Amino acid sequence: MGRTSAAREFLELLEPVQDALYRHARRAAWRPDQAADMVQEAVMTAWREFGRFQRGTNFRAWMFRILTHTVYGFNKCSARRREAPLEDAEHEWAAVIEREDAWEALRDDPDRLREMLDQRLVRAIEGLGHDERQCFLLRLVEGFSYREIAGMLDMPLGTVMSHVFRARMSLRERLAALAIEEGIVKEGCA
Repeated sequence: MGRTSAAREFLELLEPVQDALYRHARRAAWRPDQAADMVQEAVMTAWREFGRFQRGTNFRAWMFRILTHTVYGFNKCSARRREAPLEDAEHEWAAVIEREDAWEALRDDPDRLREMLDQRLVRAIEGLGHDERQCFLLRLVEGFSYREIAGMLDMPLGTVMSHVFRARMSLRERLAALAIEEGIVKEGCA
């Protein structure tokens, strides 16, 4: 196969998965601002290795495997840090909720409360161990089978299933505590 036809085939296979790769990199990265760099690095690696790709197999899974290893490398080199605007938004809403007219503010702009809770969910996912987070995101967000994830991450199938289960249980506990803390449910009902 000529280089031009290989490039065309690669780009045709890559096009439908690019957005999913970027979304996954943003969620899996300790520094989401590096997601584009991670995807670019993964795509360049995939292009260099495209001659080894077995036609007829799952290109999407192959790309996610490369991206997963790329994200791991970036995360290993990065210091974990939180973005200041997120903390500012949380403090802002803590003050709003404490005010006397908090329920009126929530009624006028319920999306802002939802956004705050969304960020807490993101932080809860970030609080998972690396392997648990990767397996959880690949399974529940990207929709890969346990077997595909095991192949991508070079893990036994049972280990992948265990990581997903532990991630779900950890998130369930954290979100139940958040629901109690926010007064969404009463203690003992979560």
